[in-house]
Amino acid sequence: MIQSVRFENFRSLKDVEVSLEPLTVLVGPPASGKTTLLDGFDLLLGCDATDFWRQDEAHPAVVEWRYDTGTKTRVEYPVGRLDSTPMLTHTVQALALDLVALREESTTGRSPALNRTGDNLAGVFASLQTGQRQRVIQELCRLVPSLGDVALHQTGTRTQRLKFRDWWKTDLWFTPDRVSDTVLLLLAYLVLPYQVPPPDLITLDMPERGLPPQLMSDLMKLLRSMSTGSLGSAPIQVVVATSSSGLLKHVDSKEIRVFSRSTDDGAVTVSSALEVVADWRQRLEMA
Repeated sequence: MIQSVRFENFRSLKDVEVSLEPLTVLVGPPASGKTTLLDGFDLLLGCDATDFWRQDEAHPAVVEWRYDTGTKTRVEYPVGRLDSTPMLTHTVQALALDLVALREESTTGRSPALNRTGDNLAGVFASLQTGQRQRVIQELCRLVPSLGDVALHQTGTRTQRLKFRDWWKTDLWFTPDRVSDTVLLLLAYLVLPYQVPPPDLITLDMPERGLPPQLMSDLMKLLRSMSTGSLGSAPIQVVVATSSSGLLKHVDSKEIRVFSRSTDDGAVTVSSALEVVADWRQRLEMA
């Protein structure tokens, strides 16, 4: 498990270390650095002077990962040579689900992992084992009682798309453009534990968008089950950025990291102090 990650000179993250739980939730006002941190988790080789603090080439970006095994990996950007790139011992899946992409057709080939925007959702659903697929369908239909089933429709020699059956009229099937955003988002979240191979860490920016408040408890239960390994083949750490007070009701205070910006130079600061977390909870509830 990743114990913490430290950023130096990456955009507004001048010198920030964030400790991680199996499930970690980032909160803070707009432009406080939450999305920047999520971007930093998925840097790979894509960082140059435009991403440095104040775009100062004399102070390049650095990311240092620490693991619960006591080991650490430090990467300095930009990476000079491919053969000198430190090999990370973890994989990151950074998701930015797009509602248009979730409704798209997929190729008929296997898609064991969801793409960043979710444009291959039908392919991932098709790749699930029979038992996994039935569990996903059962849970989706529980969360959306107007649905009776989910299946695949061959749209071409090499393309397929999802279809959703009406609960009351069993011979009536809906295409993805005729179901709600909530249905597509929930299905995308429900297939995540069954990806092959599972990523070590998943990042989600504002997963509450498109979901009604009454589903926040179910969403967090799913993410927590993934993070503990009680759902899926292995534990998957989850890092979420949110501005939802409803979502925070289902998060333990020790899992929350509060982001803010220094009034002196705009550098991001992060706190996990319980009094700071309590204050932010109260501010969100009053907003």
